[in-house]
Amino acid sequence: MAAVLAGVACGADGGLPVEEADDGVPSTVTVPPPPPTTAPPTTTATTSTTTPPTTTIPPPPVYREGDQGPGIAQLQQALLLLGFRPGEPDGRYGAATTSAVLAFQKHEGLQRDGVAGPEVLGALARPPTGAGPRDPGPGPRLEVDLDRQIMFVTLADGSRTVLNVSTGSGETYRHPRGSAVAATPVGTYAIGRKVDALERAPLGVLYRPMYFTGGFAVHGSPSVPAYPASHGCIRVSNVDEDWLFPRIPPGTPITIYSGAPVADPGTDSPIA
Repeated sequence: MAAVLAGVACGADGGLPVEEADDGVPSTVTVPPPPPTTAPPTTTATTSTTTPPTTTIPPPPVYREGDQGPGIAQLQQALLLLGFRPGEPDGRYGAATTSAVLAFQKHEGLQRDGVAGPEVLGALARPPTGAGPRDPGPGPRLEVDLDRQIMFVTLADGSRTVLNVSTGSGETYRHPRGSAVAATPVGTYAIGRKVDALERAPLGVLYRPMYFTGGFAVHGSPSVPAYPASHGCIRVSNVDEDWLFPRIPPGTPITIYSGAPVADPGTDSPIA
């Protein structure tokens, strides 16, 4: 008679419990899964390939006629402080500012182009090195440096301004009474007749001329290049002549000089 064991027996070795079948053969063994094994993290060495950022330095500014902005207002202020005449410091690079930059370039021996680039801006940040007028006496008085093509204007109040000018080119030209040399006479003269209008001459137009000897005059012109170009008169820009004309009374002395010999004009009427 088969013996039926009911219940659960513990193994002799103290192992896991076993459920026995009728025939004495264990039917199933329940084994809990092994605890999970956590592998240590794998560290992978990496080499950074990030390129460090580069710093782009913008080029120095270059200002020229027609430009606008706060940098130009600062340029105008610097010119005013040094005795040049860029007009109102309104941040607009107009004809007056171009003329003032040219005068500054000539005064300091820089390239003459009327453009305020790194060379001009750097020079404006330093004390001027160019020589001033030969006669620092009281005003009003005018002094024209033919070599540098600039005019020193000393007013009655003692203030001094440097203007861009263009004088006699030194070329021979045909005069109504023959040939003449486009030369500006050197010496000391005085402003005489003033004409508050356009005056037409055989070879050109003089804007608000101020005559100082014969037909030679300081006058406004739409063309005042960086080099000598007149028939012998002293040209300034129209905007500079508008500023200058009412400030220079008849009798104002004007001294004109050069470090090199100047040709005889051969006429007392250069006609612009």
